[in-house]
Amino acid sequence: MELELSQKTTKLCKVLKLSAETLAFADLCSLGWEPVDAYIVAYRKGATWIKKALKEEVEKLLKSDAVQNRIAENKSVLSERQKEAIKQTSKKERNTVVDAAMSKEQMLYDLQLAKANLTPASKEWIDINKLIVDVTRMKQDEVVGEETTIHHYLPVHYPTGCQDCLYQRCNTCKFKKYYNEHEGEE
Repeated sequence: MELELSQKTTKLCKVLKLSAETLAFADLCSLGWEPVDAYIVAYRKGATWIKKALKEEVEKLLKSDAVQNRIAENKSVLSERQKEAIKQTSKKERNTVVDAAMSKEQMLYDLQLAKANLTPASKEWIDINKLIVDVTRMKQDEVVGEETTIHHYLPVHYPTGCQDCLYQRCNTCKFKKYYNEHEGEE
C-alpha cells in the first residue's frame, strides 16, 4: 500500500534519508513510545511476528545512525519547547512548578510508584531503593537555621545623675563631676 505524504514530510524524509515509516518510528521513539510498539504502528507489521524476530528488527533500526540522529534531534527540540514553556509561565506558576519539583514527599511518592512497576531485586529496583533512602535522609537532615540574633538589654531607668548611679554607694563613680555639672538639664 503506497502512502500519500505531504510535500513537507516527503522533503524531510529525503533530507534525513529515511523512509516515511522509519521517520515515524524514530519520532514515536523520541516521544517515549516503546520501540517495539513504535515499530508495529509505523510499519503496520510485526504484531504477529515471533518476539525474537521483532526485537532483532527493532534493534537493527535503533542502531541506525539516521534513526539515532532523528531521535536525538527530536529530544533536543522537545526539551527546548519545554524550556520555552517554562519561560512563558508566570512567576507564580513557576514557583508552583519549582515547589512541586522540590517536594520531598512528591519525590518519595514518584519513586514508590516507579518501584512498584519493577521486578524486586533487579538493578533498577535496587537503585530506586537507594534513591528512596537518600530522599528520606534529606528529609531528616532539614536544618533549621540557628538563631544568630544578639540581643542587648539596656536598663529601663538609665542613670541620669548621681542619685541613680549604681556606683554611688561605693563612691567610685567616674562621672560624678559630670553629673553634678549637668544636674537638672533634661
